[in-house]
Amino acid sequence: MGKLKLGVAGVAALALVTACGGGQVPSQEQATTALTLQTNWTSGGAESVPLKKALADFTAKTGIQVKVLENGDDLNQVYETSLLAGQEADVLLVGLLEKQLDWVKNGAVVPAEEYVQAWGLGEAIPAESLADWKDPEGHLRGLPYAGFTWPWWYNKTLFDKHGIALPQTTEDLFAAGKKLRAQGVGGVAIGGNDWSGQKVFMQYLETYLDAPSAKKIFAEGGTCASPDAMKGIELFVRTREAGVFVDGVEGLTADQATALYQEGKAAIAPIGSWSFSSTDEALAKGTVLGGMPVAAGGTYARPNAFRGSTSAGWWISPNGKKKIDTVKQLIQYMYSPEVLDHMATDGGVVMATNTTVDPAKLGSPLLRQSYTTFSKSVDFAVMPDLYVPANVGNPLYRATSIAYSKGNDAKKICAAVDEVYRAAQ
Repeated sequence: MGKLKLGVAGVAALALVTACGGGQVPSQEQATTALTLQTNWTSGGAESVPLKKALADFTAKTGIQVKVLENGDDLNQVYETSLLAGQEADVLLVGLLEKQLDWVKNGAVVPAEEYVQAWGLGEAIPAESLADWKDPEGHLRGLPYAGFTWPWWYNKTLFDKHGIALPQTTEDLFAAGKKLRAQGVGGVAIGGNDWSGQKVFMQYLETYLDAPSAKKIFAEGGTCASPDAMKGIELFVRTREAGVFVDGVEGLTADQATALYQEGKAAIAPIGSWSFSSTDEALAKGTVLGGMPVAAGGTYARPNAFRGSTSAGWWISPNGKKKIDTVKQLIQYMYSPEVLDHMATDGGVVMATNTTVDPAKLGSPLLRQSYTTFSKSVDFAVMPDLYVPANVGNPLYRATSIAYSKGNDAKKICAAVDEVYRAAQ
């Protein structure tokens, strides 16, 4: 397949990027002494501190300048637009989900498998991370760098204040939700109107599925025809109807849901490790990281949570391929043990690399907890992002939002989900 094709909106965005000078084609001299890095790691995040230090140290050691383009959530559009004109960044540091799943297939980036051993990265990157980053054709989309955990956060301070035990089973959760409501405290806060709610819905969906069956459902749909998937949706409906979720959950975004937890208005929230470092220390110390409570007869014997290696990786663009020797120097430096250690300890990044972290050196109480008690207290469910097709992810948000709206039963919900898959075929 040829290079990525963009529509009228992409062309219009390209004009804006070009007018702003964001995609200048480098001269031959610049090509060997400068690189452009595009990332969704922004200056407001803790991870940007060790990233910028590492880049500055790299320039000091090599003389190679690295221009950083911070694009946040609109990175995909900006990158794809600049790619259309051959003015794309040389390398990217961004996660693997949705559109990025097809970037190698579409020619938006070059496959990275040949560089793992050639650049001496084999010991730094574990096999399981490499497996997560491979596409169905066996190509390595990018070089895994940062991972994540996605626990359910429990405000133990609030639970203790109202004399309520932390829930371990779904029945415990129903009872706890009822007691919290009686005290004027919200239960589970989640972005029922966006990606975060979609993930938690999928977590319920796979409650009674084994791993191969969950992967197949995520990849192909067919929820209505799967008795075990339907059991998971029915459990979700029971949870919703029991009043476990906060009021208005169907209209919330992930940021709004996180704010409810951090303001003490919700006692429980599934929040990713990307929020560990930005959480108030007092709240962090009063939070217990766990998982979705155990369902009777379900697949998991312990509360379950998500984790993955796809939070961020190094991608090489067609422009980067033209400067591959310079890119090699940057990548090798960014995988050096010293830089990896600073990313974890100073940036609060859960690494997708073979990085040994001393929890005592971590400033975030939640990050310390994630490396110690959390990982020993939960089972890890199948993460949907690696299996949900690129053209299904966004449309699925609307379908799963229906699940959070009262009155919609399991049959209506599964029909909405399956329709998204059928439309994408």
